[in-house]
Amino acid sequence: MSTLALTLVLISAAMHAGWNLLGKRQAPSLAFFTLAMLAGGLLLSPLLLLDLRFMQLSASFWWIWLASGLCQAVYMAGLAWAYARGEISVLYPLARALPVLLVPAFSLILLDRLNISTQDWIGMALILLASLLLPLIRLRDFRPSVYLTPALGFILLAALGTVGYSLLDKAAIDLMTDRGQSAVLAGTHYMILQAWASLIWMLPMVWLIPQERLVLRQLLSSSPIPFTIAGIMVLFTYGLVLVAMAFTTEVSYLVALRQASIPIGALLGIVWLKETTSPLKWGALTIMLLGLLLVALN
Repeated sequence: MSTLALTLVLISAAMHAGWNLLGKRQAPSLAFFTLAMLAGGLLLSPLLLLDLRFMQLSASFWWIWLASGLCQAVYMAGLAWAYARGEISVLYPLARALPVLLVPAFSLILLDRLNISTQDWIGMALILLASLLLPLIRLRDFRPSVYLTPALGFILLAALGTVGYSLLDKAAIDLMTDRGQSAVLAGTHYMILQAWASLIWMLPMVWLIPQERLVLRQLLSSSPIPFTIAGIMVLFTYGLVLVAMAFTTEVSYLVALRQASIPIGALLGIVWLKETTSPLKWGALTIMLLGLLLVALN
């Protein structure tokens, strides 16, 4: 992986942890993330005027775009509903770690290709192991009941959404660059287009769920600053990853390296939200960093 792609993904990881923490602190709900996506999309849409060639893309691109929006909506819903039921220092690492192994598996099953070395597999396994250790206070606390909570189903939903949009977005970016768009322009355009694709699915979901409608009304009657900041961070976070996608041929590397946000998110949850900690949790974060280094330095 190029140095530029690595740098972009690591910056994105830090921003990703930031907007997740903001969502957890303000109002962990699909309504909050929907307003964030709407604000980010509205503010950044003028960038689409930089080059209108994206309007000439084939129908296959727009089907991918629509499917990716659904996956992004599923991801946002899973995160929101999990955060409403548990600590971000536990749930966020799990949501980010599961796709590390799921994306390569789906790449192999659906695309029949996988260029992952033994060192990469070891690094990814360490990332997953560390994420499973994070919820524990002591090793003897390890039991299924620790993970079989109402929030776990939503975390699995978020992980599946991540797998879906990661694979689809790589295909979409390739179609855009094949049409002559630069990596930066393709990433910039697609991050905005995907925001609108996500809203196609998220807005009806919020409207159909009474609790989400209630939260939406509360958010609209308060300051728009928190969800506006979150929306800009959401789009820029993923825009950096989309640009990085154009500089690598293996999307599984990107998904793994984005997990640098895991220790950042866990630390912010512990320090800012005063969530529980233990020596085992710090050890798990150390294992996580080792796994990330194995992938990044391969």
